[in-house]
Amino acid sequence: MWQTQPIQVLVVVNDHADARRLIEMLRGVAGHNFRPRRAHRLSEALRLLEDGGADAALFHLQLPDAQGVVIVSETQCIAPSVPLVVLSDRADDSLAAAALQEGAQDFLIMGDLTEGLLVRSLCHAIARQRLQTRLRSLSLNDELTGLYNRRGFVSLAENRQKLAAREGAHTSLIFGDFDDLKYVNDTFGHPEGDRALQEMADVFRECFRASDIVARIGGDEFCALLADASESSEILIRDRLRRSLEARNSRPGRAYRLSLSVGIAHLNGSAGFEAQLAHADAEMYMQKRNKRAREYAAGALHKPFPA
Repeated sequence: MWQTQPIQVLVVVNDHADARRLIEMLRGVAGHNFRPRRAHRLSEALRLLEDGGADAALFHLQLPDAQGVVIVSETQCIAPSVPLVVLSDRADDSLAAAALQEGAQDFLIMGDLTEGLLVRSLCHAIARQRLQTRLRSLSLNDELTGLYNRRGFVSLAENRQKLAAREGAHTSLIFGDFDDLKYVNDTFGHPEGDRALQEMADVFRECFRASDIVARIGGDEFCALLADASESSEILIRDRLRRSLEARNSRPGRAYRLSLSVGIAHLNGSAGFEAQLAHADAEMYMQKRNKRAREYAAGALHKPFPA
């Protein structure tokens, strides 16, 4: 059962005595394999969450660099799938309601904590979060590839961009269009076209981090939102995609090439997200048109087979 598997719990508490007490509680639970890891500040915790360093999290709502519900909202932006239990030094119904509304799974009072209460809260939070994730995936995920669909991408990316704007961080939006998908469908059939789309989705998974938001937003259109990105990283992004595609195209027995036209927009907080998505789309279309012109000049248009 999942209770006996290692569960990485991020404990975000500034007070040393409180943190030690929580960690001792988690380590002493029979029948559970909690692996606590401490962070002192929200900024430190967000970096750990971005790296996929937690299965669940305990956050005190008074930290040196953030207080109150903003801790919940910023954590949800970075790691919406990680169940979050928040801790407070005092009972506060309005604060508890606001924290739960922002996405926390439970609100606990430090003075009332027992080992049993803490373990039940964490286990229930993990179970509820998993159920919510399954239900959310029905409306936010693309059934064919498992990536986010357009609705899921726009919803998460807008929140991520707002958080980046508040922190003065840079984000980049990658817009990719699968070249010649119609050729694959018409020549090899739609089941093979579906397999090609799944393979392109794997390319995007390989090229971007777990903390990046990756989606298939249309029939042959893929997107990724990259946090902490700069204009200087554009060459690296294109190179990673190129090398991943080349590795797949070099496999023996391929009947067609995987090819991608890419547009990249470096986002700012002043323009609406949909407008910036359209800008990346326009840049991608320009690259596709230039690629087509080069192929036509070389006499290679409509010949997606490997040389």
